[in-house]
Amino acid sequence: MSMFSAMLNCLGLDMGSSQVRIYQRDKVLLEEASTAVVDNISGQVLGFGTEALIIYHKEPENYTLEWPVRNGVIADYDMTKSMLRFFLNKSLRRSVSRPSLMVAIPAEISSVTRHALVDALIHAGAQGVYLIPSPAAAAIGAGRDLQVPSSTLSLVIGRDVSDVGIYGCGGILAQEGISFGGHDIDRAICRHIQDRYSMMIGLEQAEKLKSEILSMTGTGSDRAFTVRGRRHADGVEVVVELSVAEMSSVMQRIMEPVLLLIRRVMSRATPEMADDFLKNGMLLSGGGALLDGLRDWLSESLHMPVTIPADPASVIAKGCFAACMMDKDHSLLIENGDKYFGGA
Repeated sequence: MSMFSAMLNCLGLDMGSSQVRIYQRDKVLLEEASTAVVDNISGQVLGFGTEALIIYHKEPENYTLEWPVRNGVIADYDMTKSMLRFFLNKSLRRSVSRPSLMVAIPAEISSVTRHALVDALIHAGAQGVYLIPSPAAAAIGAGRDLQVPSSTLSLVIGRDVSDVGIYGCGGILAQEGISFGGHDIDRAICRHIQDRYSMMIGLEQAEKLKSEILSMTGTGSDRAFTVRGRRHADGVEVVVELSVAEMSSVMQRIMEPVLLLIRRVMSRATPEMADDFLKNGMLLSGGGALLDGLRDWLSESLHMPVTIPADPASVIAKGCFAACMMDKDHSLLIENGDKYFGGA
């Protein structure tokens, strides 16, 4: 029996820059924002996750939201440790034993970053920590068999990081990541509107446009929509009309780094792997997978099928838990965190 299978408190953990998801036995135990609310005067941390958002929005002038995980790495160790302890306790309210964690990590993070992550998780209450690349976890969560000779191409687009990996025969064939994600898309939308129309909009408004209106494949559409913001010169409130076609071209330019990343990783593939990609396509997951038209744009640009799992945002945590239960099958993908703990 797998060493994980005997553990009642094995958890799959996807600790993203915007969301923390904890998965166990066919259900999401926890899905909350990976944020903390801090009192502006005392500097005291008052809450984490959903609780932090509620406190902040009651009196935003008195509090600040802090995001202790940025670009896939820990930016504030103590805050991250406290946040993880809160989330683990909330997930396992009735348990008296310490959980073992299978944690999704970006494709490229340093040993120093891995040490900080493992150290924070152990001190937050984990019994053991095991690491798996996010694209591999997403593929496992989506039901892909990574043990077969056929190669799997997996792309994950998160808030701050995008990762691509090629997996097969139970191991890593190639993988790479870049510091680019949904938050960068929001900032780029703000920059375009300011540069083109001399109007400023907030990141929340840009995110709403991205998720509700903008499309990667709206070129040729005559639809238009209005955006309200502040004129850059004097701060006066103004309204501009934007076309879907114009913003479609903008979105394609913004997403160019992801396309280049995929092509770089694919350039390392053998002819046999390339044939697998044409037959099996690429798996697209993470919160960024929900961007309208992205699947079709990638498919057309890469000349291969692109599939999105039923729940692209939660599939990584699901895959982490599945890897827990089949650790011997994925021994070449899983890294034991013990070597990063205790100063190693």
